[in-house]
Formats: sequence, C-alpha cells, structure tokens
Amino acid sequence: MAGNGSNNQDVVYEELYHDLMGLVGEPFFRALTTKLARLSGADYAFIGEYTDDQRDRVRTVAVYADGNNIDNLEFELENTPCAVVVREGLQRYPHNVLKLFPLDHLAIELKVESYIGLPLVDSKGEVMGPLAVFSRRPLGDIEMAETALHLFAMRAAAELERIKIERQRDEELHFLQSLLDAIPNPVFYKDLDSRYLGCNRSYEDLLRKSRQDIIGHRAADVMPPLRAVVAIREDNKVYDSALSRTYESTIEEPDHGTMQVLFNKAPFFDQDGELAGLVGTIQDISSLREMQSAMQSLVESTVGFTGSNCYRRVAQQLCQWFDADCAIVGRIQEEGKVLSLATIQDGVSMPSYSFNLSDTPCEKVVGEGMCLMSEGVMEHYPNCSLVTQMHAEGYVGTPIRDHNGEVLGVLSVLSRGKIKSLERAKDVLAIMAARVSAEIEREISEQRLRDNEDHLEYLVYHDVLTDLPNRQLFRDRLQHAISMASLGQHQVGVLFIDLDHFKKINDSLGHEVGDRLLCEVARRLRLCIGGLDTVARLSGDEFAIILDQLNNIENVILIAQEVNRRLAEMMVVEGYKLFLTASIGISLYPGDGKDVVSLLKCADAAMFKAKELGRDNYRFYTAGLNERASELLALEGALRQAVDKNHLVVYFQPQVELASRRIIGAEALVRWQHPENGMISPVDFIPMAEETGLIVSIGEWVLRQSCLQARQWQVAGYPPMRISVNMSARQFRQKDLVPMVRRILQETGLSPEYLDLEITESILMNDVDGAVERLVELHSLGIQLSIDDFGTGYSSLAYLKKFPIQYLKIDRSFVRDVIIDPNDAAIATAVIDLARNMNLNVIAEGIEQQDQHQFLLDRGCGYGQGYLFSRPIPAHEFEQLLVRQQGV
Repeated sequence: MAGNGSNNQDVVYEELYHDLMGLVGEPFFRALTTKLARLSGADYAFIGEYTDDQRDRVRTVAVYADGNNIDNLEFELENTPCAVVVREGLQRYPHNVLKLFPLDHLAIELKVESYIGLPLVDSKGEVMGPLAVFSRRPLGDIEMAETALHLFAMRAAAELERIKIERQRDEELHFLQSLLDAIPNPVFYKDLDSRYLGCNRSYEDLLRKSRQDIIGHRAADVMPPLRAVVAIREDNKVYDSALSRTYESTIEEPDHGTMQVLFNKAPFFDQDGELAGLVGTIQDISSLREMQSAMQSLVESTVGFTGSNCYRRVAQQLCQWFDADCAIVGRIQEEGKVLSLATIQDGVSMPSYSFNLSDTPCEKVVGEGMCLMSEGVMEHYPNCSLVTQMHAEGYVGTPIRDHNGEVLGVLSVLSRGKIKSLERAKDVLAIMAARVSAEIEREISEQRLRDNEDHLEYLVYHDVLTDLPNRQLFRDRLQHAISMASLGQHQVGVLFIDLDHFKKINDSLGHEVGDRLLCEVARRLRLCIGGLDTVARLSGDEFAIILDQLNNIENVILIAQEVNRRLAEMMVVEGYKLFLTASIGISLYPGDGKDVVSLLKCADAAMFKAKELGRDNYRFYTAGLNERASELLALEGALRQAVDKNHLVVYFQPQVELASRRIIGAEALVRWQHPENGMISPVDFIPMAEETGLIVSIGEWVLRQSCLQARQWQVAGYPPMRISVNMSARQFRQKDLVPMVRRILQETGLSPEYLDLEITESILMNDVDGAVERLVELHSLGIQLSIDDFGTGYSSLAYLKKFPIQYLKIDRSFVRDVIIDPNDAAIATAVIDLARNMNLNVIAEGIEQQDQHQFLLDRGCGYGQGYLFSRPIPAHEFEQLLVRQQGV
C-alpha cells in the first residue's frame, strides 16, 4: 500500500512538472501558486521577493487566494512566519499560526491556521524571498506540500532570478532610453555594419522619422545622399581607428534653414573588449552652452516635488520659460475629456476642472504629436473656449506618453501674445512631458497597490460566493448595533436562518447547482431587508440578519414571515425547478442577551427549535432552548466518538414464518451503547447521523457486522437464514454502494442470497429511474431486495413492477390497528393480494398481538416480525432463540 501511495505521489508530481514545464514569467508563478495550493488543500499560496536592499519588506509576484489568482500585495516581514523562513530555511507550522505570530496582521486578517514555507535562493546563494502555502485550516497533506515546495523551489528561484535580471536590464534600457530622450541634442548609436541600433527622440525629430523606421537601417536609407556620404565616411574612420572623432558639419532643416552642428562619434566595445559599434551625438554649436544651462535648470526645478505639487511646478516653469499667460497639465479621461491636473493662469493656480478634447489644440496634440503655433491659434480654433476666453494668440503643446508610448495626457501653453522662443520649445516640452509621465505612472502604481490592499481587505470581510458580509463582518456590525442600541434605548433583532434539507440538493444535483442556489437565496434575503439592515452568510447554508433600531416586535415577525415567503417561491437553477424552505431562530437585544455571543447562541438555539417543530417556520428564543441545543451538540460529538470507538452495537429482531412461527431470518438494527447515558434510542441519533453524513460510515459498519454475524451462525451449525439490513437514503445514493456491498460479502464470506437490503418506498420514489438502475446493479450481485414501509409512499404499480425486488414489508402503522380500523385492514389485505399476484413475499412489521397475527395469517401473509415473537435483542440472545428452535 505504501508503494502505491508513493507511486501516486510521483504521478502527481510528474503531472505538476509537465503542467509547469512550458510556462515562464507571470503565467508560471500564477500556475505554480494555484497548483501548490490545490495540491496541499490550502486556501492561499504566494511567491514573494524583497522590495529593496533592506530586506524588511516583501512584494509578491503571484498570489492565490480562495480559488483565484489575485493582484499582488506588499507587506512587512517582521513578526511573520516568512521572516523565519528567509532567515532560517524551511518552516512548517501545521497549526496555531496566529498563536505563534500574534502580531502578523495579514495572517490575522486571513485567519491563517497552518503554514509551510521555503526560502528562494539565487545562483549566488542569496535569499530572494519566500515561497509559502497557508490555510485557514490544517493543511490536507503537509508532507506532500513540503515535497512539492522542495521540488519547485529551485525552478521558482531560477525564474525569479531570470525575471529580476530581465527587469533590471529592461529598467536599465528604459532608463537609458529615457535619459537619451531627455537629452535635447540628437543621439544615435550603430553596429559595425553602420546599421542603427537606437536613437533618442531628438534624432527622430531631426530625421523626421520614427525610431522604428530608423533602427536596422543605414544612413543612406534615412537621410539625403550628401549627408549619408559624409556620415558613412566618418563612421569608417571611427571603426578603423577605434578612437573617438569629432567633426563639424551642416544640416539643412526645413524649419530652421542651415544649422551648424558638431558631431561627436565614439567607439563602444563588447564585454570581451571587441569593437561593437559607435555612438554619436549632434550639437547645435551656436546655442550649446545656453541650452545646457537652461535645460539643467529646468530639470532641477521639479526635483523633490510629487503629485499635484509636481504638476503645478511644471505649469509654473512652462509659463516662465515661454513667457506665457497660461499652462495646463492635463490627463486624458474616458469619453474624450481632459482633466486638469494643474493650471496656472496669470500667475494663479486654478481649481481642478475638465474640458472636452474636441475642437481644441489639445486634440491635434493627442492625434498628431507636438504642436507649435507662435501665433494665429484663435483663427484655427474659434470654437475653443480655452482659447477664446483668454484671447490667446500663441500655443505650444505636446503629448504626455507612458513608457509604452501610450498617450496619458497633454501639456499645453497659451499666450495672449506671440510665442517667440519656439527654437527651444521641443526640448522644453519633451523634458517636462517626461517628468509628468514619470509622476503619473508613479501615482498609478501606488493606487494599484492600494486597490490590491483594499480588495484583500474586502475578501477578508465578505463571502466570496454570495458577496454578502461574512461571519467576522456580521459580528462587527452586530456589536456596533448593540452599542448604538444601548445609547438610544432601542432593541436589536438577530435572525438565524438555516436552509432546510439543503444538503440533499448538494448531494443529488451537485455543488455547482448548490452554489447558484445560495446566490439566489442571498439575493432574496437582500430584498427582504432593503438597504438599511445587514444580511450575512455565516457558513455553508446558514445566513443571519441584523434588524437594527427596533421599536416593536411586529417588525421582526413581518421580516421573518417575508423571508419564509420569498424563499418558498420556486427557484429555477440550470433548468431545475427547486423549492426551498428555511428554519429561523430569533433573539432580541437586550432581553435575550447583551453581547454578540449570547445573541447568536440564543438565535441558534431558537432555530433548532424551529427545525424540531417541522421546519419552514420561525421561533423566538425562550429560556431552556440553549440547554436543548447544547444537548444536541454534545450528542453529535459523542456520536462521532461512538463511530470511532465502537460504541455502536447491532441488535437482531427475528423474522418468522407466521404459520409455524419458525425463525427464517433477522432484521439488523443498530443501537448506541453510550458509556455514561446507557442505551440511546435510534430515534435520537439516526436523524442526526443522516443530517451530518455519519450515516454512511455507520451503515457500512452495520452491514459488515451483520454479514459477519450471519456467517458465524452458519459456521456454528445453525441453518442458513436471511439477514436484512436497512439502507439509508444518503447511503443508497453513494456512488460506491455496489462495490462496497460486493467487497463486504467477499471479506465476510457470506453467500449473497442470504443478504437482504431494505430500502424505503420514499427513497425509491425520489428518483425512480436512478433507483431502478441502482437496484438492478445490486440484484446482479445475487442479493435479495425489500421495499420497507410499503404503503406509506406514493409508488404506483407501473413503477413497482420495474423494481427487481423479492419482498414487500407492510408498515407497522397499518398493522397496529388492523383489527379495529377497516381502512388499515383493507390496506393490509390489498398489499398481501398485490404481492401474491406479483409473486412477491410479504413481511408484516410490528405484530404485537395474537389477533393481529391471526388476521394476517388468514389473509395469506407469509412472514412477520414484532414484539409478539421477540423484541430486537443482542446476537448472543438471538443465538439462544436458535438453540431453542433446534431443540424443538
């Protein structure tokens, strides 16, 4: 068995490896955290890396939470299990994480119970961050989780290091490109074939070509022939000598005429010291020093300013540089609007406002790029209020682009007079646009981080499925309502709502249908209370409502009745027409309790009372209910222990041939021998076992013990007889029912013909087609089948003839008054006649009197059981009956 478990784990790991093998980057991290969490049965998993050299904070690169990959987050390492992991190595905390790390705020919010983590180490042996899996409950298989962490930690670390290196390289390239673009002079660089490798924006403007049209081409492809000849000749001199070279030249500019420039070209080398290419710059010699000084001053003027202060500073500098009357730093919004981040007009900072982009110079800037109009702007834009209100004459503007080249906004400068310094406008606008772009992107990044934190906090306090407040938020709001009510002398009502028989829907239709049904319940509950009170989902099928500032009890009754009414209306989910009811328990502050715990406890107790009284109703809390609720809770816990500690016993009630009174079989009946309370009636624990699902394990145990006992009696020399075992509804629906019965027969050695399974009529009629299929499978094993409690359900002859059964059992309710009630006598007689005509045997239950026995015998009933013959008795007492029968 151990070998099989190991092989299964190897298969799981191999599948996990193949699933992740082709992934890199973010898809790899997201897939890894998802699979680690699911493999471990955990609620959360993440991969994190240090945020800086201080190594006191971690930012995640992938986070899995409650079935989804969510946005990344950042947190302090101190007082967290991750701090121990990165400091000491692998750490396992199977439980009590919150007790071990009481100051870990994130763990508190997420209610972390268990944790396992491993440090991610780079190729230099340096820890980069943690890889962790954690959950609100103990991890399902912490050994498998540890193995999986070890298996993929090296791959995760390598991928994290690769991305870090790529990110650093991209950042360096972006930084270098930003630096190049910030340089007012044209800059370019080429490989040994004189093909362009890159350039700055000024060089693009000089050639009047985009960077994409320049890179990969030679000078002859992008500039006039005479200039290209000079460029190639001077490039070759640098390649031949591997030395820097400076030379003067002229460039014909359509806007500026002939421009005297200074070319500086220098070789650059690869990491092996081999010549790799050259880098060149072009300087306007006439204005070089003046431009350098002015640009430096302009850049330094915004250093140290952030947010709105930065934007106002940029607007002020633009007004000053161009000697203009107005400067606008605008951010593009949806629906063609521009939001003013900062506007300086006539030296005054204006309040924030927005304007339409259409019919403005800004529209031209966004669509076509930088716009320079020294005069005549009012003639071009007569319908633009920005222009006409100022009587503007000159305008310059440029788009603000992010690092991907997407337009974020626009810089605009307006002047009532002519703008004279256009020769410097491009450089000034480019530098200021880059500064604003960097600040906008910084704010976007910070906002995303804050949104991630807000979303995580929302998940902590809300139910993921229904979007309702969860138990924690419900308790907080109830405490607030109690506090306010104590000041205002109001009442507070708590409605504890439990859906009746919801587990049957989950078991029969699946959890997908169940989840959608819960969402519909949540919607209807919201409609019941409007928007003033609170409705929450406390657990699987449990909801609760807070009714605040109550003045009279009638309002509570109306809400409870409204809940029952709305939930009772038909719900259509995935084509299924479903009907649902709820049991509601109600407690009131301050009469039933003065704190959250007391009110919830009382409402819960009242809800259980509502269930006891038939469900689909509401009950107010009264004294004594808590005692009963505690008893039921204790009983459930004791029942679970009884299953584990073999406190259950099987009793047997003889089934006799009515004519001879000879024992021809026995019905197996489970009893609970409580170590303190003695024998507990099945009436008290079987319904609870059905509700909690324990009936499945109890049923299998009873079947095994019964088959084993029947075989032991055969071995002891008693005549073989039929042993009847009751089958619960939940057990009958189990997918492994038939293999389980086959296995028990094989293990106990009981021949199949001596086993009889009793299934109630109501179970069969719940799903006729499914019941027929399941009964045929059971019958194929060679066992016998009986319909128990026949006559109490709604079966018809059309259905009955489909069932491969051998026995009908007349319910005790018809046998009890068969002598005095003509209706019961008629029913019993009809069942006997029906069975005879269908070649079925009949067993009458609950025979307690001789005249009942005689009546049934006279009507042709072949078999019976009841206190007239024997009560249910332990196996050793039953054996004494067999001994006496043999003696006779």
